[in-house]
Amino acid sequence: MTLKDYLNFIRWKNVVMIGVLLFLIKYVLFQRFELNVALDHLHYSVLALSTICIAIAGYIINDINDVEADRINKPKRLYVGSKISRTRSYNLFIIFNSIGLLAGMYLSYHVGHTSYFIIYVLTSLLLYQYAKYLKKKLLIGNLLVAFAVFLSIVLPLVFDLLPVTNPLNESRQVVVFKLIGVLALFGFFLTVIREFVKDIEDVKGDKKIGVRSLPIVIGIQKTKGVVLVSTLLLSSAIAFFAIMLVSFDRIATVYLSIFVLAPLLYFMFYLWKAKSQNELHRSSGILKIVMLLGILTLLLIKSA
Repeated sequence: MTLKDYLNFIRWKNVVMIGVLLFLIKYVLFQRFELNVALDHLHYSVLALSTICIAIAGYIINDINDVEADRINKPKRLYVGSKISRTRSYNLFIIFNSIGLLAGMYLSYHVGHTSYFIIYVLTSLLLYQYAKYLKKKLLIGNLLVAFAVFLSIVLPLVFDLLPVTNPLNESRQVVVFKLIGVLALFGFFLTVIREFVKDIEDVKGDKKIGVRSLPIVIGIQKTKGVVLVSTLLLSSAIAFFAIMLVSFDRIATVYLSIFVLAPLLYFMFYLWKAKSQNELHRSSGILKIVMLLGILTLLLIKSA
């Protein structure tokens, strides 16, 4: 197995996106609003490490349990049992999961709130249960993946802002809490939509392993309809948010219109016409690009 295979196995593109997101939140948004923070550079790096390791562990355990379906859905991207042994895959899962949990435990102790560690434990358990059982349940798997994305976005609020928020700085801190909350909701709903598209793409293999995904239960065309309506609703919410920004940040409004709303509209058109598995895969890829472009909005938001 080559280095490139290992990088693809751990979803390096997703890992980079998580890293970029956490960097922008800390070193652009928090600094621009001159917020009080609990974590120095070293401990924020621990936060990033823990988040990334838990995510990688989730990807690995999912691949381990998806072998049978992946042989049908994506034989060229099959790693477990093909390019890497099942035993080594489990060992890598244990290593990354352990690093993530230990880093999360240390970080919780460092900020003086050991109860925060439960976030890491629950996330790890949910990702494991998702891979083993819950992804076969109608809608539950989709929502769990989206919730994991939501958590990765709000973790900086929990560990870096919340411990030092008090009545003296609350008004300024709350503004960023709301902004990150909006971004987290955007990530949540966009991930749900992307999971539906991936379910359409993976229908053949999912049927073989007994998955009750939305396209298997209600059909591919109806699922496309659900995706299009959901995307339209999300686009409307983004348009409303962009209009709200006009009065104090026109650049952000223009950016959202051109680089987030326009690609979402293109996605809707492309998905409706998509027939082949490759076209469906490209549709999912469009949403991943939209996610990255949405994250980059953090570069533009200004302090009042």
